Amino acid sequence: MELRELTKKEFDGYALNHPLGSFQQTSSWGRFMEGDKFHAYYVGGVVKEKIVGASLLLSYERKKGKERIFYAPRGFLIDYKNEELLKEFTEEVKKFIIEKHGVFLKIDPYILVRDRDSDGNILNGGVDNDFVEINLTNANFIKVNDKIQPKWLSRINLKDKTLEDIFNNFSPKARQTVRRNERLGFKIRDLDLDKMDKFLNIIDEESKKYNTIATTETFYLDLKQAFDGNIQFKEVYFKKEEVISNIEKMIFDVIKEKRIRIDNYHNSKMTEGYFIDKELEDEEEIKRLESLKEYFSKCNDDVSMGIYMFITTGNEIVALNGGIVDEYNKLDASYTLHYEMIKYAIDNGYKYYNLYEIGDITDANNKLKNSYNYKKNFGGEVVELVGEYDLVINPKYTDMARKYFPEYLGVKTIFK
Repeated sequence: MELRELTKKEFDGYALNHPLGSFQQTSSWGRFMEGDKFHAYYVGGVVKEKIVGASLLLSYERKKGKERIFYAPRGFLIDYKNEELLKEFTEEVKKFIIEKHGVFLKIDPYILVRDRDSDGNILNGGVDNDFVEINLTNANFIKVNDKIQPKWLSRINLKDKTLEDIFNNFSPKARQTVRRNERLGFKIRDLDLDKMDKFLNIIDEESKKYNTIATTETFYLDLKQAFDGNIQFKEVYFKKEEVISNIEKMIFDVIKEKRIRIDNYHNSKMTEGYFIDKELEDEEEIKRLESLKEYFSKCNDDVSMGIYMFITTGNEIVALNGGIVDEYNKLDASYTLHYEMIKYAIDNGYKYYNLYEIGDITDANNKLKNSYNYKKNFGGEVVELVGEYDLVINPKYTDMARKYFPEYLGVKTIFK
């Protein structure tokens, strides 16, 4: 095998089509991180002119001693079942790192441990990737505690699925909410980036609510620039007059049903008990709709309820960050936003819709438990990734390197 540096075009051509690809194994992420004290290398193992393994390597140089720490975010992109290939690729990468004055390498492959359902239960007969730890250990990697990237994700597998298939797998609450929001007239649109402050305000409020570190405006603007057209900011909104008109139509439909039922009752086509029960149900529904109408009548003409940022690259769409304005949380508008983006993902051939971080679901003290409980309404799968592994190149610097890495925040939720 020959290990050589790849052009960004060569690397992306391989990475974006690789089954283990992620937005953090792209030249876009490399460009983004180069603005944050890192240097990006793109390397590929080549056999007979064919790339058989590749990785983005980020290096950080200590000012004092000039030693370099290396990190392959969500890498390597390689067949982990092929132990000999993995060993050879690792050795070649190690040589490359040494040539660049590197002393340490961390990887956290984007590969799940085993198949789980939306409740986190291991599926019988599903994928079992326990061999990854064995093969990485045999390639001299050391498994360590996870600090840098989210290890537990919620993801919807879209392969060979229709929108109806996915929708039918939603929880009853999610299905009912999506359909109700459609009837009300909730929609999504691109965020005008001149109004980026709206998104940042939501992020700031989310941070205060959950006691997390809020990412800066520079982070998002740099990310937007690095990924160019592969980042979308979407806001879920409504127009007051349209919603009120839709509610009035809904009230009219209930009244129309009442009239038909009264005629049927007088013509002895239903029992008295059934008639009374349905009448009471309809009266409650009309009261509910009138209350909604009153609520929306006090709103502004055009209301943005919430905003999310999505990365749309490679095999998946990642719902990376965002939230709903507190005032509109009770309207459950986030269901509409995710549903519309799932529809977009299916229409554009993406294989996964990634709702992202949910915390360790096996931990009773999981601080992201509420996020997990919300996300499993979409009927996806719990993804437990294999975690972080270190390759010690110069033991003298191991403690220093491990101490440094927690400072790399990436896109993981960090609690204060």
